Amino acid sequence: MGVMDYAELAVTSNFTFLTGASHPEELVHRAAELGYAAITMTDRNTLAGVVRAHVAAKEGGIPFIVGCRLTFTTPEWLTLLVYPTDRHSYGRLCRLLTLGKRRSRKGQCSLTLDDLVEHHEGMLAVILPPHQVNHDALPELHRLTQVFNDDRLSLAITRLYGPDDQVRLQRTRSLSELAHIPLVAVNDVYYHVPTRRPLQDVVTCIRHTCRITEAGFRLFPNGERYLKEPDDMARLFADDSKALARTIEITERAQAFNLDQLRYEYPDDTCP
Repeated sequence: MGVMDYAELAVTSNFTFLTGASHPEELVHRAAELGYAAITMTDRNTLAGVVRAHVAAKEGGIPFIVGCRLTFTTPEWLTLLVYPTDRHSYGRLCRLLTLGKRRSRKGQCSLTLDDLVEHHEGMLAVILPPHQVNHDALPELHRLTQVFNDDRLSLAITRLYGPDDQVRLQRTRSLSELAHIPLVAVNDVYYHVPTRRPLQDVVTCIRHTCRITEAGFRLFPNGERYLKEPDDMARLFADDSKALARTIEITERAQAFNLDQLRYEYPDDTCP
């Protein structure tokens, strides 16, 4: 793997309130420094940070992919990263987010799998498996493969450096084979450099209204959620080379859309 052979597809910025510990601009500029093939912004149930990231990507000369992290009330375990591939699918994603926010209190978003089925056309999707990966998710996975046909669905595989890493990796690979969903490697980033880990711990404590000494498992167990060197990602996923290559496949398809394609459309007020 060379330095231009990896794109990070799971990135949370500080536009996911009290969760991400870096600005979109910092994440994009760091990805450009590292020689990433592309970078995205996948904040939870919002597109709020994509404009800043888009501008920063143009300054840094790195392709930017518009993305979003969708969470669901039904099923609760499901988290999807989605990427529109054209202007129309971007509009459908905006309508989907509006739907989920209008039926919830401020700051929340309530979506079901049925909502996604109505708005999925033109989007690429990556499933983030729950920490406790098991085969109970197979019915929903099979449904998602039917919805996201034309090879638009992937299953994320991550190395979280936990004590059960190898077991979790094997279960994820098993789910991929059983559900016939290709794997894609992600680092599930929450800050651009390792030194931001303490800040991420602090905002997590604020979110949970607890002291750092009381946070326990609410905190990430280590400081690995930063943008790594592409060669480091190649080393970590040496046994999953196809999952690394999948990041580029998704990037190439998602780059068909960018925010420069959006223009304000004045209403037609002419009388017949």
